[in-house]
Amino acid sequence: MKRKKPYKFYFLELIFKIPWIILGAMMAAISLEVILIPNGLIDGGITGISMMLSDKYGFSLSVVLFILNIPFVLIGLKHLGKRFAFLATLGIISLTISTAIIERSSTFVEGNFILLIFIGGLLLGMGIGIVIRNGGALDGTDVLALLISNRTSFSVGESILALNILIFLVALIIFGWKGAIISIITYFIATMVVDIVRT
Repeated sequence: MKRKKPYKFYFLELIFKIPWIILGAMMAAISLEVILIPNGLIDGGITGISMMLSDKYGFSLSVVLFILNIPFVLIGLKHLGKRFAFLATLGIISLTISTAIIERSSTFVEGNFILLIFIGGLLLGMGIGIVIRNGGALDGTDVLALLISNRTSFSVGESILALNILIFLVALIIFGWKGAIISIITYFIATMVVDIVRT
């Protein structure tokens, strides 16, 4: 019979994970606010929905992000445990605060569009991957993807991509075929990076 790890060990492990989750959230926020949004691209998941609502109705991205992710944190609490719910909440709050700070700075990057797509997808995927690797989540669909991955043969990245097909179809209507297709390419890069970083 295996001995349970002492609570001290779990506490120290948790403390170690917190800075990584904050770092991952900051990387994702930079990708969103500095590269993707200024260039007319969107993310997937709840973040993508929040971006569309922000663009369409002028809502603050950070506020919408936080509100829409609350139900998914509760789902995570029920199915993935208190520790995951805590780390997911930390990730979502860190992303919310980071996007709010960068929103006010009005900083954005211009340049070679293809290079921006690659960098945006890479940075976003690294941010999400770091957070998931350390037991948290940045988006409601990350929570659902982890549940699917735990119960099926699909990887987290594949599950995230599958869950976002509908969101990108809506983006097709709002942003036009060019913006939607480029967003899909960017997000495809991000999901591949998620699986690389997570393993």
